[in-house]
Amino acid sequence: MWLTLLMDDERRVRRVADACGRGISYGGLRKQIRDGTVSRVRHGAVIEGPLRQDARARHLDLIAGTVPVLSGDTWVLTHTSAVALLGLPMTFHGADTVWINRGPGTSGYRSPLLVSRSSDMAKDEIVRVGGYRVTGPGRTALDMARQFGFVTGTMIADAALAGGVTPAQMADLARRGAGRRGNAMAWTVTDFADGRSESPGESLMRAKLHRLECAPTDLQVTINNSHGDFVARCDYGWLEHGVVGEYDGPQKYLRDRKPGESLSDVIIREKAREADIRDQGLEVIRFCRADLREPVEAAKRLQRLLGQRGLLDDPWVSPPPRSPWEAEPW
Repeated sequence: MWLTLLMDDERRVRRVADACGRGISYGGLRKQIRDGTVSRVRHGAVIEGPLRQDARARHLDLIAGTVPVLSGDTWVLTHTSAVALLGLPMTFHGADTVWINRGPGTSGYRSPLLVSRSSDMAKDEIVRVGGYRVTGPGRTALDMARQFGFVTGTMIADAALAGGVTPAQMADLARRGAGRRGNAMAWTVTDFADGRSESPGESLMRAKLHRLECAPTDLQVTINNSHGDFVARCDYGWLEHGVVGEYDGPQKYLRDRKPGESLSDVIIREKAREADIRDQGLEVIRFCRADLREPVEAAKRLQRLLGQRGLLDDPWVSPPPRSPWEAEPW
């Protein structure tokens, strides 16, 4: 069920040596790079036309340009490289580097374009995607948590659970990583991850609210009226406080648009839906992409609705420090 390579056969990555072996001189190739006919993916690898703007596609091109120069046949693609290949929510963290694992007994290595690690890896932690050996979604999620922290790890782990990894499998993978650097964070993400989250933005917002001690107490909350009729389903719930929440991603209204509807029609329908929710005695709080960049302000809005003073209103308590890895990852 996981994504295979998003490669366009008309624009596949080519090694410079192969291109020059077909009658193109190095000087001619440099001229093509200058005039934009081809672009350099990395040292020794080019692609026809401009580099792709999509982060996943760019990383897949980087993998295709790097794999031919890897020695041996025991390496496995990991971390962000596995994220790109598996179709998990793409992150900019580590996206400019190919990540591999060569197994115990080898030395770690890091260059601007390649990170090679050495750790134990069982056969059931590896899958094949597009001819590559890749860490499976559960192992990938925990590797991302160990490397990049709670927020990014939660986003990947939520998607892995939604895609079929079970909580028991995730816990078993965390148990296997005992003693590995960052494994305490892997356990934290394992305990918090929830496959009911329906988008990367929902996962990121929930994780950031958790760090500020006001995470939702339920997800995908169904609201019925006094007659038991369905009214709405909301992304987040704090029903003990009479509050529900929604994450409005950039594509929300386009995704919800019915055939023949304009964007204005969708917005009007959404406002009517929110009014129906309020008629059930509930308050609604909305989060958007901007709140991912300023989660403290979002948490303060939420705490006012919850009727809580909260740590964020205490002048003697500072919000958790922002890690450089916990900026918006996409």
